[in-house]
Amino acid sequence: MKTKILFLFLIILLSHSIEVFASFDLKTKDTLNIQKYYSSFKKEIIWFEKNKELKDIAFKLIYEIKNNKTLEPFINKLFEIERIEKLLEKKNYLSKKEISLIDILLTQSYEKYMNYLSKGYINWQDFLSYLKNLEKNKQIKAKWLKYQANKNNVTLLKKAFKENNIRIAINQVDFSLHYAKKLEKKIEKLQNLLNDGGYTKVPQKKEFLKRGDFSPEIKYLRQRLYESKDLNTFSCEKIEENCLEYFDNKLYKAVIQFQKRYGLIQDGIVGNQTFEKLNMPIEKKIKKIRINLERMRWLPRNLGNTYILINIPEYKLKVFQENKLALKMNVIVGKQNSPTPIFSHRMSKITINPYWKIPQTIVKDEIIPKLVRDSSYLIKENIRVHENWEPNSAEFNSLNINWIDYLNNDLIGTPKKAPMRFIQEPGGTNPLGKIKFMFPNQYSVYLHDTPDKNYFKLNNRMLSHGCVRIEKPFELFEKISLLDNNISQLDKDIFEEKKETSFILSNKIPVHFIYLTTWVDEKDKLQFRKDIYEYDKIQEKILFKSTFM
Repeated sequence: MKTKILFLFLIILLSHSIEVFASFDLKTKDTLNIQKYYSSFKKEIIWFEKNKELKDIAFKLIYEIKNNKTLEPFINKLFEIERIEKLLEKKNYLSKKEISLIDILLTQSYEKYMNYLSKGYINWQDFLSYLKNLEKNKQIKAKWLKYQANKNNVTLLKKAFKENNIRIAINQVDFSLHYAKKLEKKIEKLQNLLNDGGYTKVPQKKEFLKRGDFSPEIKYLRQRLYESKDLNTFSCEKIEENCLEYFDNKLYKAVIQFQKRYGLIQDGIVGNQTFEKLNMPIEKKIKKIRINLERMRWLPRNLGNTYILINIPEYKLKVFQENKLALKMNVIVGKQNSPTPIFSHRMSKITINPYWKIPQTIVKDEIIPKLVRDSSYLIKENIRVHENWEPNSAEFNSLNINWIDYLNNDLIGTPKKAPMRFIQEPGGTNPLGKIKFMFPNQYSVYLHDTPDKNYFKLNNRMLSHGCVRIEKPFELFEKISLLDNNISQLDKDIFEEKKETSFILSNKIPVHFIYLTTWVDEKDKLQFRKDIYEYDKIQEKILFKSTFM
């Protein structure tokens, strides 16, 4: 009954004729949303001039939707643009009913498009169900917080009409990450390349291709790297017969450049993994780009003037100031069975010479078994057992405890019920190193130093229990100190002490943990990385599923 009343309202409001809706199926929710627009616009037609001419801003909306590279193949299934354009072909012969219908279709398209820009299209509950199944079936506690632009679309439309510019509304809900627009443009370039036949395929030999080799396949390799602009020129260094089939130094550097863009070991040798990436279908790349553009819509819209970005598949931390790269370094992230969560927060505290308050799960799974084998393990590692998390609280004598009683005991692994807290003192064996950067959060995740510097040389750096170890903690500290009065005058000798000291930041710095497997870097190079937590695979199954996948 309610739906019929709403239909009737719009019919009377715009056309006084029920035939307008004969082939236009509106759901109750859609009708309610449309009603808000027309109520706000004084119950008048929105997108047409009084002389029945469509307003410029309506054409601009149509243009924006049709030229959205992420949605381009699916526009006609998501929006009524084709229907609108077909009706508009009549121009001066549009009836009042048809004008009303076009107006409603445009309003509905605007609302739907703005909602897409604000929060993306993925069914978030479906994704969370996948994460719950991971925890249930594989004991993998994967966490991802989604953010969206919460704006009043009606109010934004009125502002856009005032300035005769639809971008006034769109810009308020569109991407905030500066990578996004660059990445969108790559879709068009790849699509054009696909239409022209795609990249040259490099025939794969049983033997790897390396510097100094002569082989017919090298000519195809040279062409392929020239097409992706990893190689500046198709010509070769030596002017001699068949030089294009010679793996020269210029080609060697181009292979390294290509391997770097795909996160591969940069040895200049074309092996199985490099062959696979060279021959990766363009369709697959475009699909991966669309998945990552969708993820960029889940970030906060205000990233901050100065912010820290940790891209987990890239194993990189970057500091941006006014969207300009100010500092970058390698990081170590969570293992596949203890993934680093994806979320945003604000850094509020830095601790020098930190104690490591060891999570109960690590105590249960790793430390107790070691104590059963060697009761002096804690003494060797400067780990003390306390009654609570305060280092000056009452302490247990670890040598007087029969640790076999706690082996496979859920009591130790239950944080609230555990009778003991394990705390490692500051020093050389402390896995937090000399400094940690805190932003108290529900996942107990933070950034910290590490004594194991050699791990940063590894190509695969999924090694932690979820926290992020950083390669250059003192450089990060120095960068933050330039922005914060509370630590700018710090005596550097404090690092040589073993006393834990904390500083509260006067300017909290946004920290964003993100998961991008493709993006465009500062040199406009398209980058790809391995889907280390297999989120691409999961999200591909459900992204746009109900509509077109």
